[in-house]
Amino acid sequence: MKLSDRILELRRQKGISQEELADKLGVSRQAVSKWESEQSTPDIDKIILMSEYFGTTTDYLLKGIEPVSRSTEKKAGNAMSVMAPYMVWIGLITSCVFWYENQNSYAIMNGFIWMIGGYVVIRIAVMNGLADESAMNRFFMVSFPAMSFFIGSLLFTMTVSGIPAPYPMPDISVYRLLIFAALWILVNAAAFTYLKKERK
Repeated sequence: MKLSDRILELRRQKGISQEELADKLGVSRQAVSKWESEQSTPDIDKIILMSEYFGTTTDYLLKGIEPVSRSTEKKAGNAMSVMAPYMVWIGLITSCVFWYENQNSYAIMNGFIWMIGGYVVIRIAVMNGLADESAMNRFFMVSFPAMSFFIGSLLFTMTVSGIPAPYPMPDISVYRLLIFAALWILVNAAAFTYLKKERK
């Protein structure tokens, strides 16, 4: 990526026009246009002003070298955004496995710990600016089916058999399993509709 491309990219990320950038830098709109089309190169004082305005470094503008903190934070935010929903699904799967083997409260606690941990990870990422609010939306889009299945199963099996389990027990009638499946699908459909509206 060239200097011209980086100026264009930063301007678009900021959501401003060539004229607005020109006003900030004390140059004409034509000057900005020429920088972005490689017809000319900005003076060093304008590059310094741009680095301050865009919150980046002159090294990034001139050479494409991102500040260590910026690239590190971006990687950390991406890692946390990916890890959080995985934690929720790990919680559901391991909880079901442990319940199948032992049928004790440890299986239930395991599921809650993993799921709460996943939520905490994405919340920390958003609160510290490592991920934006849309990352929280994506987290729920991916994680909600697992969360709703886990919590729904606990409530359903507690109501039907008096024993909370992370998945509907095999001895439950087919009719009741169909009711559970229908409720789970309806809840998820409603949640996805809401999350899609929030995303816009």
